[in-house]
Amino acid sequence: MDASKNHCTSDVNNGDDSTPFAPPLLTQDTRDVLKQLDGSTYHLSSASLLDHVQWAPSGRRYILVTKDKTHNKFSPVQLECVAEINPEKFWLYACGGWSGEKGPTGNWSTPTPFEKAKARGHLRRPQHPDLHHLWPNYMANLDAIVTLATSTSKDTRMDHKVVENKEIKIRHSIFLEKKDGSKNDLDDEFTTKAMPCKTKAAKEALAEIVRRNVYDFNPLPATDTERDPIPPSQYESELSGATVLATFTLSCERWQRGWQFYADVQALTVLCEPPSFVEQLSSTTMTMGSKFEVPEVARKRARRGD
Repeated sequence: MDASKNHCTSDVNNGDDSTPFAPPLLTQDTRDVLKQLDGSTYHLSSASLLDHVQWAPSGRRYILVTKDKTHNKFSPVQLECVAEINPEKFWLYACGGWSGEKGPTGNWSTPTPFEKAKARGHLRRPQHPDLHHLWPNYMANLDAIVTLATSTSKDTRMDHKVVENKEIKIRHSIFLEKKDGSKNDLDDEFTTKAMPCKTKAAKEALAEIVRRNVYDFNPLPATDTERDPIPPSQYESELSGATVLATFTLSCERWQRGWQFYADVQALTVLCEPPSFVEQLSSTTMTMGSKFEVPEVARKRARRGD
């Protein structure tokens, strides 16, 4: 892999701060993704997006679904956007940075056991000038989608926003409850026993989860520029600061304190590695048998020799 060809930041120069360089060209792969997104119904920048989506009840929640039924039922919409993962608000670790049921300082009002915890992050406007022009459209469509839900009630108070300071807040469930007859066929490094934890509290809670054998680790559906799964131990180095094609679903609930909106990750496909990761790449390539579904717009043509 030629790391220099997968770097999207625009603060590039030749060491002389007085002579700024033009930003690097986007890779052909990234340009292909953008071209595919131009014709995608559920690209968050699409001018006709609201013509194809609606909120549908699911228990006490509402889920953003398609207006067209598939197999006699509505399907959750997978919204697509190109964004940079904010390294300053990165908690997309395998363990989500969990540090106890009541948080690192013990002041959470509602206890959250490890098996119910979420990994979280923020998507922000990409730095590259060929990418950041889409962001105002993303913000406008998300605002319209939220309004579509809250307008059904006289109470429009917001308790949990999906957009904060013009950044999209995303989350991912760390564990999934085992189902009868289910079989985990993931590689060892993607299993509960091998799951890396950043805190002592998480390590101790994980040992209990493994002992009870009720939950499976739910790896982040993230792939690198070669569309290979990113190992849990490398989430931070490969995703924090990376420019990605992000797909996510939206759901909401109305509580006494107001509306709560959530964006749940369906896929993170790296288009450009973060600057720190480019420096770390070695000539060796890791081979993994596990596969995650890559969004159609991000699928590469079969490599020569495959």
